[in-house]
Amino acid sequence: MMISLQNSFQAVFMVSFAATIIYSIYNMNPMYTQVSKSSNTTEPIQYTFGSEEIDENIMEFKKSQKNISQVPNLILQYGRPRTATTLQFQIVCLMMAMLHEDEANNVNCFYRTGNRLKYNVIKTHKLMPFLDEIPPDSWIFMTSREADKVKLNGDKQLIKDKNFTVPYIADVRLVSKRSHFIVYEYQRIFGFSDAKMEKIAEYLRYWDVLRVCCGKQMSADWRNKLVPSKYYVPHHDPHSPTYPACEMYNISEVELGMINTHVYMKLSKADSLRRFIGKPEMSNVVLDGTYCSRCNENIAKKKLKFNQNCD
Repeated sequence: MMISLQNSFQAVFMVSFAATIIYSIYNMNPMYTQVSKSSNTTEPIQYTFGSEEIDENIMEFKKSQKNISQVPNLILQYGRPRTATTLQFQIVCLMMAMLHEDEANNVNCFYRTGNRLKYNVIKTHKLMPFLDEIPPDSWIFMTSREADKVKLNGDKQLIKDKNFTVPYIADVRLVSKRSHFIVYEYQRIFGFSDAKMEKIAEYLRYWDVLRVCCGKQMSADWRNKLVPSKYYVPHHDPHSPTYPACEMYNISEVELGMINTHVYMKLSKADSLRRFIGKPEMSNVVLDGTYCSRCNENIAKKKLKFNQNCD
């Protein structure tokens, strides 16, 4: 009798312990971690997402799992300078273009002003001019950093007042840790399959290297390697995981790798996307497997500065 009772207590304990573990794992999910909840307050619950706390009413659509048909025709990408806006802009443009890849010529991605087509992704560092003129169903993707938290909260309130949807706020710290793999944070938002995401991630793997190691807007640290200055103060310590380490790449092979991706072959020929898809920066340069090596050589030889044409 004593042994049977002891076994019963052990069974109850194991069930209780297992339930505790499952509950803990569920509540540790970084996508839906509850930050604050109180039955004695009318303040909205907040969730940690992209290393930022975002009001529940802004993130509510995440829980409803919107499908592809609900992605709007216009998406605004907004963030302060130097907050990884270029990467987010590239990602959101790719997602929009791959969503409508069979009519890619109807997709346009541009900075602030451009020819609006059926589907548009617009990048801006200034929010206010757009809040009064973009369609009410538009999405606004944002970037942020800890130093801009006050400004971020103000921007979120402006967006909330206009009832726009903010699908994702990318924190610079998280982006620096995940690099181009941050693209998978956007998969559920757009409802993409794993197979489609692999094609996008393949392209971004090469683009991410070319963005910092090639072109007129390359990393300042790499430019200083090509044109050394004794007065230069490095942006990244060589031992930091964020150091671009361009010297370790065969840049021509990286360029060829990107040219042979599905995304490049499918989208870079579209008239509306040719200045954006498959380019280290928005320009009319043509990648052929030798552009980056020529550009680097000209920067070193002519001591070219940021944004000066290198081909």
